[in-house]
Amino acid sequence: MNTNGYIQRTNSDQHWSNAVGISWLHEEQRTVVFEHHGPMEPATLHVLLAKAEEASLAAGDGVGLRKRLFNVLVEGLENMQRHAIEPHRESGIAVLVDRGDGYRLLLGNALPVASAALLVHRVGVLNEMEEVDLKEHFLKLLANDGRTDRGGAGLGLITMARKSTKPMLVHSVPKDEHTAYFALEIAVLRSA
Repeated sequence: MNTNGYIQRTNSDQHWSNAVGISWLHEEQRTVVFEHHGPMEPATLHVLLAKAEEASLAAGDGVGLRKRLFNVLVEGLENMQRHAIEPHRESGIAVLVDRGDGYRLLLGNALPVASAALLVHRVGVLNEMEEVDLKEHFLKLLANDGRTDRGGAGLGLITMARKSTKPMLVHSVPKDEHTAYFALEIAVLRSA
């Protein structure tokens, strides 16, 4: 197992992500590109993107794969940055691994229970859509004036669905009556 990638942890033994069983995180045949536990600050986002670019170039990935990977990473990491809630900003996790056939990404953070439930539903709907439907839905939302500075229209999720290999997998683990830990698993494969 190669773990030469960027690793930043914030008390990870007690981290909420331990409650989400992700089998590929513990596989022998994988390379950790980056692993981050804690708040997603703008500087951290840039470091993680640089690590991903360095790894993708070193792996000899083509431009198409790098573009898909970066679309997914930017949307996911920015969502973590924008939607982290106090007092749980430390709950964030972002892990990118290369399994040889492509990349696996785990993104997660604490959310209000209702927001986590809504995201689980939205991801389920997006997983059922064909590419043509995803594109049409994306264009409709793009024309919608209901977006805010923090997003909110769902364009990022649709972009991740379009650029990744289906299905996106979701986990929602209740923390207490108000808060859930939401995690999203995404694959960006070389064969796609």
